[in-house]
Amino acid sequence: MTEPMNAPDGSIPLRMAWRNREIASQPVNQFVVSLGLPSASGRSECIHLTFGQADPPLISGSHEEMAQQLRDLGTLPVETLGRYVLTRERLGELIALLQQSAATFDGQAWGGTEDDGISG
Repeated sequence: MTEPMNAPDGSIPLRMAWRNREIASQPVNQFVVSLGLPSASGRSECIHLTFGQADPPLISGSHEEMAQQLRDLGTLPVETLGRYVLTRERLGELIALLQQSAATFDGQAWGGTEDDGISG
């Protein structure tokens, strides 16, 4: 649930209804975080998050042969899976949710029973 900041008295809670929930989850192992271009004030107003997936190259042979195959490869392609823009305030909310999720995950991994239904 979220409370809009611009509501007349700030006390109108809204429930979120997620759409397109059937989208398949995709593994992500590459991340780019960059600041948006500065506005006229000289400050960035947003943070750009880019998520991607890089598969390890298929190499084989002796140690020397594999090293040469990696040198010949030159670059490893990364498939961009999503690009997102957040305000600094929303970034703080995301960081808090990720930290809470990590703590819940760690608690379960060590035999804890914390709820895993975290959302923002």
